[in-house]
Amino acid sequence: MEKKQYAVFKGCEGDMRIDLTGQVFGRLTAVTPAGRNKHGQTMWACKCECGAEVVVVAGNMKSGNSCSCGCFRKELLTKHGDAPRPGNGGWTKEYRTWNNVRQRCLNPCSPRWLNYGGRGISICARWVNSYEAFLQDMGRGPEGTSIDRIDNNGNYEPGNCHWASATEQRKNQRPRRVPNTSVPEGSQHA
Repeated sequence: MEKKQYAVFKGCEGDMRIDLTGQVFGRLTAVTPAGRNKHGQTMWACKCECGAEVVVVAGNMKSGNSCSCGCFRKELLTKHGDAPRPGNGGWTKEYRTWNNVRQRCLNPCSPRWLNYGGRGISICARWVNSYEAFLQDMGRGPEGTSIDRIDNNGNYEPGNCHWASATEQRKNQRPRRVPNTSVPEGSQHA
């Protein structure tokens, strides 16, 4: 009987033993544990969809920070030019927005996940792995705007998203919970 191999890594929920064999993270498929790096992080040998083999930190795959051997980034640079490179000043507003939406909907380690993915809000299949599709559907955001969901309980998808100013977004917020400060009838309050 073959002994199962497990990765041990520190994630947002502490130390975990997880068998990642065969699991897919973006374009990467975990093949076998590959020891630890100099920081003590568990590494995994992976096969990328493009055919390349790469060794990746397990936590980076789980968090979504590593999703390919590097081919995805190269494609982004050549397809839309919105990824950062020397001289262009970093990510564009649209690319940052798309990436942030993905993180808060799909990554339980994201500090904003509880208010989005944690309450069932997701990103449509067309956008989840395609910045180009997101950009095609949303277009460039006008100055002074950010993404807004028309139905705050709805998903990030073409029919439910638009670029809106901060003023417009304040009008479209979920009601805040107000603590009950009333004194129950019949109670004595000094």
